[in-house]
Amino acid sequence: MAIAAEYGGGQSRFDRVAPTKKHVDYECVLTIAGRKYDLSSWAKAHPGGAAILRKYNGLDATNAFQRVGHSPYAYKLLNSFAIDEHYSKDPLQKADHLETKIGIELTRGAWRKKLFTREDPQNIHKSCGLFVLLHFAYRYYQMVFGDISGGFGRNAGNGASVTPILCLIPHALLSLSSLIFHSVPKERVVGLPMIWQEFRMHSIIFALRSIVSTACGWISVYFNHDPLIRKATVAISSGSILVSIYFAEEATKKLCPSSPESTTATMPYWQDCSLTTQRRFKTFYAYCQFLATLACLSMTNPAWPFAVLLPIQLAAFLMTMVRKGFLSSKGYHVLYTASLIMPFVVAIRRMCQTRNPDVMALFVVGLALYRLRCMGFDKYYLWVPLVVARVWLGDKYIVYDRY
Repeated sequence: MAIAAEYGGGQSRFDRVAPTKKHVDYECVLTIAGRKYDLSSWAKAHPGGAAILRKYNGLDATNAFQRVGHSPYAYKLLNSFAIDEHYSKDPLQKADHLETKIGIELTRGAWRKKLFTREDPQNIHKSCGLFVLLHFAYRYYQMVFGDISGGFGRNAGNGASVTPILCLIPHALLSLSSLIFHSVPKERVVGLPMIWQEFRMHSIIFALRSIVSTACGWISVYFNHDPLIRKATVAISSGSILVSIYFAEEATKKLCPSSPESTTATMPYWQDCSLTTQRRFKTFYAYCQFLATLACLSMTNPAWPFAVLLPIQLAAFLMTMVRKGFLSSKGYHVLYTASLIMPFVVAIRRMCQTRNPDVMALFVVGLALYRLRCMGFDKYYLWVPLVVARVWLGDKYIVYDRY
């Protein structure tokens, strides 16, 4: 989900395009299987980040290259950077040489080596990921075709179930367990939408924000919207918005101190994607970020913060698929956009069933916030007054679902 420092803030300009110049101001000359490769011109496009190439500059990287389990495409791409004069000019011969020399056999089961890595030996992250995907499918089916609260409500008047809140635990574990992967590059990869450390931290922060808001909505339902409980949950959910903005900003300062780029505005697109198309994607992404924050702020339906959690956690998964070669850049943007559309379907379905057009007010407020942010308004100037007003006024002007 393109998680910018705005889900909390981000850049005030959303029409920037990703840099295409792929160069570094240092050498990255590696030795692999007895041959030298000058990867200096390609370092910033390396899916594992430029830092790992710098680490092996002037050294033998054969073992490190072998452990990753690269694809056939990676072999052929690598050989285009060979600098040995006596090395074969035939790329297929070069690839054959590497595969034989390193001892990696590319079979139909090679995809398993990519998905099941040594960094997650107990498969905790992947197990949580599988549960999360199935859980999203189940809850969205409910929200679109059945219970508009997605099971986080009273279940047709029979009282709130404990099961939905327990199902949020794997979502939190999925985001937090992503920290076990030390191969995530600190630098942003040029040319393809892949995970880097700043994005990962933003994803964790905003996923936890949605989980906290969903839990608050469920607690309010569980205690039959007791006035004191309701006020407390509204305050916690609203406060989580400012907390997430602050920590996302701190994460950017520590992980990307010299870069003025937002995580969304400079997301790479496919090669023949026009600037007009890119601008449309960026506008929609940014607008959805404001609506996601408003979904957590409103506390009108406990399922809404959960609904906007889908694109947040799916984006990281899709980026992983791009990095491992299972998904193209275009495929990422298409699927990510589809995930952003799903909360709109849920909101409109709820509006039709309850005959309450308040969701349209959220769409309008989100658009106004987006336009003000584009004009350069500080994110705190936008969100602090709204959070204070939400806590102070309570539900005076909010009609929340009592399902």
